[in-house]
Amino acid sequence: MRKLSLLLVVVIIITGCSSFSPEKSTGRTELRLIAAAAGAAEILSEIGLGDFVIGVDERNAEAISAQIVTSGHSFNFEQLVATRPTHVILDALTDSKEVRDRLKQSNTEIVELPTAENIAQIFTKYEILGAVFNRSIEADSASRALRKKFDEFSATKTGFRVVFLYLRGTNSIYLVGGKGSGADSLINTVGSYDVGAEKLDKPFSPLSAEVMSQLNPEVLLLMNNGFESVGGLAGLRALPGLAGSIAVQQGNIVLIDDRELLNFGPGTINVLRQIQKQLRKFNVS
Repeated sequence: MRKLSLLLVVVIIITGCSSFSPEKSTGRTELRLIAAAAGAAEILSEIGLGDFVIGVDERNAEAISAQIVTSGHSFNFEQLVATRPTHVILDALTDSKEVRDRLKQSNTEIVELPTAENIAQIFTKYEILGAVFNRSIEADSASRALRKKFDEFSATKTGFRVVFLYLRGTNSIYLVGGKGSGADSLINTVGSYDVGAEKLDKPFSPLSAEVMSQLNPEVLLLMNNGFESVGGLAGLRALPGLAGSIAVQQGNIVLIDDRELLNFGPGTINVLRQIQKQLRKFNVS
């Protein structure tokens, strides 16, 4: 009987130490989360907090069924506050300092995640969310499982010269991905070469005929909406320096969903598989 009593005391102590109490940081007992950072909703689900996510930004809309509380990367502040969140999970791409200040004034805890630029930085997000919500054990387990998937990913050594273009034709935005764009990490992982990253020091540079003649990519990596915004393959031919590139001449275009390509998180392993699958169709001559 004494052993049983001692065991119960130990269980109570352990349980009390591992449970997260939002009341400590927000003064409220319920947990209501807004996932508005790349990959946040998926990670929260993996560490057992998916049921507490009551709002997402557009990047997380496919990962979990919850109200979308942003337009692009901007909040409708009144709509956001109306959801009564205890925590809003953000990254550098989400809204302004003003919104952050207003959230703090409304007794809402802000959790900042880093904006990952490569696959290795994904795992920092697990560490942060695990620590904030006292789910470090679950976060470590989920992180290890994801690492194993990346370790088991078999790159196809195609050796294509690939360039990532960020295009928004409706806003006249035409950029070439360089070192640190995020796409360079993906391209290298699938066994090809990001020639933009090799020759351009900045993450993004303006598209020009001179730059594209230097790069002459065999494959272009684009976001779906960006490709459509310039009018597809015909539209690409009209952009500076692209008509003469091997990629455009042969139609070697890899298309990935806008919300997935640079949304570094658990879904990135599927992005790699999609890129690899499309690269296998090309026969550069």
